[in-house]
Amino acid sequence: MISQHPVDSPRKHRLSLPNFVTALRIVGSPALVLLAYWQSTFWLGLLLAFLVFTEWFDGFLARKLHEATSTGARLDSIADAFFYSSILGAVAFLVPGQIIENSVWIGAAIASYLCSWLYSWIKFRRLPSYHTLLAKGAWLVVGPGIACLVAEWQTWVFQLAMAVVVVANVEAMAITRRLREPRVNVLSIWTLPADSDD
Repeated sequence: MISQHPVDSPRKHRLSLPNFVTALRIVGSPALVLLAYWQSTFWLGLLLAFLVFTEWFDGFLARKLHEATSTGARLDSIADAFFYSSILGAVAFLVPGQIIENSVWIGAAIASYLCSWLYSWIKFRRLPSYHTLLAKGAWLVVGPGIACLVAEWQTWVFQLAMAVVVVANVEAMAITRRLREPRVNVLSIWTLPADSDD
């Protein structure tokens, strides 16, 4: 969403338009679980499509309006956590059997995510907001994977998606290990300068 070294001005600490769009994802994500519980698949699909759109649109606005901030990047990471956990909850209501059958894969993804957050919090007292290329690529696999899981068809796609999530989180922990100070929007551990090492 933003550069690696953004500077937050006092004006940009206000609720900007990009951050408002991100906040919509935080507020709207729990509704996915309710709609799945009510088996309202039509509205669930519409809301899901809208929230996926906000995932792209907030970053687009931040770049166009020159309102990219570290605050926005961290808010985006929180929104992603709400979004992914809500999707998992929704799937649990739609196809509970698939959740049980794939519990090991899901557990590994969740555990790696929590470890990444915990490691960054212990080291920097902040949650990671790297938005790496690998993490963005994982999103491209997670979507089809969830669709296959709900359709109960070719569930290996979902298992592959969970594996990619684990690898992305392992890279995030490696980035945290390399950094001397917190940073946002790191494309990859391979793009870090040599002086990032401890």
